[in-house]
Amino acid sequence: MPATATATVLDRAQLAAEGISTRWSTRVLRTLGSFGPLRPAEIADASPIPAGSLHKVTGLLERAGAITRLPISGSRRYELALTDAGRALGPVHAAALAWADRHLVGRTELEAPEAIDDAMSLFASPHTGSVLFELVASEPLTVPQLAERLPVGSTGILHHRLSVLAEHGLISRSGTPRTYRWEISEAGMHTGAMVRELSGWAERHLPSTAHPGSAARATSSVTAASGTDVVVVAAPSPTTSRTAAAELRRDTLRIHFSHAPGPQPAALLHSATAGPRR
Repeated sequence: MPATATATVLDRAQLAAEGISTRWSTRVLRTLGSFGPLRPAEIADASPIPAGSLHKVTGLLERAGAITRLPISGSRRYELALTDAGRALGPVHAAALAWADRHLVGRTELEAPEAIDDAMSLFASPHTGSVLFELVASEPLTVPQLAERLPVGSTGILHHRLSVLAEHGLISRSGTPRTYRWEISEAGMHTGAMVRELSGWAERHLPSTAHPGSAARATSSVTAASGTDVVVVAAPSPTTSRTAAAELRRDTLRIHFSHAPGPQPAALLHSATAGPRR
């Protein structure tokens, strides 16, 4: 099954990553998965997590629903334990590590849990998914062209996000500083499995993301062409408001982030065709 993502899928992926991708998060989850419920001091003893970071990390994971506190009878102390949501993160971590092993800048300097954190944290930052969403569906774009299509407050914010994504190898640029054009890289194209797993986990375990209250969304058909997965996209209806058109496009387009090992064509977006949809 191809890895497809709508803007809603990307939004869910961001929300999930915000709660579970802080540095040392995966280390905490793996420690609890290996040893069972532990007091915070025992987690610190069993892992290389700095003492000053442990409270912040466990607080974030608790708010994300991945861990919970278990009171210790007769004491004010407590143990931390994985929840069902925390135990369900295995596929998310596997997808993030697979991407990190192949594409994460600086991977050789990191142990696996921290590589997972860094890979997922790319999607914890606003606009990462939206930028990739636009670039995978088009020819290289300039900053003004991207600004027209994205709900970004200022071009300064967009410039910063593009620079960060380029630094991590998810996008690349060509041309001169006055005429830079940005395009998605192989590493950016291969984020599909990670996005899909993050979004799926959020939909199952973060109730606020399960039923987005947005307008009706177009349904996509997925086919295979010449051995390559292709997503058929339902385009938005014309509108006189450019802003409304951008929002509608963001709400209805579906994209394909390929994570297949073989080479992929640059353009993976096709217009919708008539006929029944599944």
